[in-house]
Amino acid sequence: MKQKTKVLTLIVFGLLFLNLSAQEGDFSSDPVAKLPDSDRKFRFGLQFSPNISWFKTNTTGYESEGAKLGFSYGLSFEYFMTKNYLFSMGLSILNSGGELAYTGIGYQIYSVEVQEKIKLKYVEIPLLLKLRTNEIGYLTYFGQFGLKGGINFSGKSSFTYSDATTNGFTIIPTNGSLLADDTEYDAQINWVNLSLVIGAGVEYNISGNTSLTLGITYNNGFVNQLDTKTHVLDSNGDVLIDGNGNAVFSEKDASANLNYIALNIGIYF
Repeated sequence: MKQKTKVLTLIVFGLLFLNLSAQEGDFSSDPVAKLPDSDRKFRFGLQFSPNISWFKTNTTGYESEGAKLGFSYGLSFEYFMTKNYLFSMGLSILNSGGELAYTGIGYQIYSVEVQEKIKLKYVEIPLLLKLRTNEIGYLTYFGQFGLKGGINFSGKSSFTYSDATTNGFTIIPTNGSLLADDTEYDAQINWVNLSLVIGAGVEYNISGNTSLTLGITYNNGFVNQLDTKTHVLDSNGDVLIDGNGNAVFSEKDASANLNYIALNIGIYF
């Protein structure tokens, strides 16, 4: 049902975009809706965006246990279809992540409650439609929506688990190795991500073609970011161990989508 809702949302946004594109010719005779006096068709900008990210889990036994503070930075390009309708894209580096909790394997090969902290880095390319008002006072208000694709180039995980005997140590839960508290290892992460982006903001013209922007966006990921299998649990809810002392994994993939809210600070030229 959730997947159908996301698909319908994308279809609605697509139809709205086509409708706005079809109306572009209607603005040619409207002096208010024409491009700025410079008649420029595009502009470039720089973006810096602090964010709060978290995982939305889709697998029984996996829970989202916390958010992570991160940031992104990069370049932005905007094409003026009219003065009030822009197509926006760019290239940025995203630092994000979150925490997950699930039943895993701990020291001496027994079930423990694992908390996994994941740090992720992506190269992202947004494809957005921006709708702007005319200047009101010194400010221009805008809304934007679209898609954002990401390619993962770094994924790190660290683990802690709770148990009466070994509380507070950090582990790799799949093989029970005991590690130092600050140890990280390469996480098993899907290499691609895709998000639905919805946002709003305000723009202030400093001088000429130079403007400052401040906005907020919600990025709803709908591609599973985990590339790992779930543990097989016995009737007591403990991880099943085979005759060699190894954890047994099912054929089912663990699933969690990355979501984040970003505060976007930009300057355009």
